Formats: sequence, C-alpha cells, structure tokens
Amino acid sequence: MRIDGTPVSPSTQARNLGVIFDPTLSLDPHIRQVVEATPPEELTFSWLKNGRALRSSERMVITQTDPDISPGTTNLDIIDLKFTDFGTYTCVAALKGGGIPEISIDVNISSTTVPPNLTVPRGKSPLVTREGDTVELECLVSGKPKPIILWSRADKEVPMPDGSMQMESYDGVLRIVNVSREMTGSYRCQTSQYNGFNVKPREAEVELIVQL
Repeated sequence: MRIDGTPVSPSTQARNLGVIFDPTLSLDPHIRQVVEATPPEELTFSWLKNGRALRSSERMVITQTDPDISPGTTNLDIIDLKFTDFGTYTCVAALKGGGIPEISIDVNISSTTVPPNLTVPRGKSPLVTREGDTVELECLVSGKPKPIILWSRADKEVPMPDGSMQMESYDGVLRIVNVSREMTGSYRCQTSQYNGFNVKPREAEVELIVQL
C-alpha cells in the first residue's frame, strides 16, 4: 500500500490488495482525494470522516468510477473547503464477500490556523434605532479560516426575527428588517462549533434599543 508515494506496510495484505492515494489541492477552495486499489474487480469502497461514515452530498462528492473504464478507483471531492472540513478522512477498501481483512488509509486535511476572535465595533452597542427601520448588528470576526457566526437572543429565550432560535452569518452582520419594540434587547454573536477541533467558542453581545 502506498500513501502519497510513501511505502506503507499494512499488518495484513490479502491477494496483493493495495491502495494508492493521490490528493490534489487547487488554487480555489476545492480538494480532491483519489484512491486507486487493486485487485479492482473485487473491491468495495467506503469513506469516513473522523471515524464516522461519510455520505455523498453537494459539497462532499463521493464517486466510484465505472469498472469497465477505470476499475478500482474512488474519488472524494470537497467543494468550497471550509474550516469545518478539516479532520481525518479514511478510505476503506475491502474485498467483496468479506472474509479477508480490509485495508484503509487515513488522510489528515489541515491548515495553518489562527484562533477565532470576536469584537463589537466601537459605537455599535448600544445600537439605537426607530420602529420600522432596518438595522445591522455587527460583530467583527477574525481567524483563519474565518468561522461562521451564530446570532441568538442573549437576554431571553425567544426566536430570532426569522422564527429560528439561531441565525447564521458569514460576515458577522445580523440584518433585521422592519424592527419592532419587541426586538429591543441583547443579542449574542458566537463562533460556531468546529468538527474535530477542540476550540472554545468566542462570543460577544450587542444591545439593541428600538424607539417609537
């Protein structure tokens, strides 16, 4: 078995079962991981992320090539790579019918990261507005990559303007149209949880005052 050109000796090899891993990372936030295994005609593949089964989706595209064209190959394409995509991906190649040990490879996707930080811009809290106006609550977010921000009420358990308990923001701005007096109160901005990373969420609060 070979990972990225480096020979690896698995504890058990059955019928010359082997795996070749070939990752490619383009300039845009898109990464492709290709695994080719032999003997191709007898293999099944599965992908895991941090030990959990991974299913194909719009951003995590898992494909297995036509056995008549290029047998024994599986692809994992990660579209629009995000911080939450970092972690350990495992491709497992097993012989059909079982009875013979599987062979798997682990691929760690990581990057130089900067811990997230949240601050409220000067003059943005308390934010005073009038009923019926459109307002933008703002938290400055930094970090590499920049995390998603979750907005919620900090002073009481009530839904956000869209009816949900939390609203997502990619730039740290919460835009509220046609504000009402009932929307007066404290709003919390918080960094979202990260998959596979022990990073404590950062948070800050913005005070909104709606006048007649």
